[in-house]
Amino acid sequence: MMKKRTISWIVILVIALFFLFGIKYETVLYIGMSSPALDGYSIDIKVKIDGNFVLNDSINNNPYKYNTLKKKLKIGFRRVEISSNRAKVHTIKEIFVLPNQFILLEFLPRLRSEGEEPEFFITHGFKPFRYE
Repeated sequence: MMKKRTISWIVILVIALFFLFGIKYETVLYIGMSSPALDGYSIDIKVKIDGNFVLNDSINNNPYKYNTLKKKLKIGFRRVEISSNRAKVHTIKEIFVLPNQFILLEFLPRLRSEGEEPEFFITHGFKPFRYE
């Protein structure tokens, strides 16, 4: 009797873990630049998640509206890679993605006169995403 109960709980646990980690959930990527770059108002970007190209486009300076992109991702660690040839920036970050989360990719054009280099800020959080 005890063996049957243990085996049934293990089977239920395995099925629950399969559904939890096997299903892809919709994740929203917010991509933007809140202040202008030194040499203009747009830069080129290439975004990869786990080595797969997600976006190869340009972003414009707009502090009130970020580009949104919906991508289906599984739960777990994801390697997010973003680069720009024009800004000469390449950033890689590993993040742990859960359901009902967003990923924020923001370009920060630092002042080179003060010795700060431009960079991409990569973070994630739970919905809703708010600009402030």
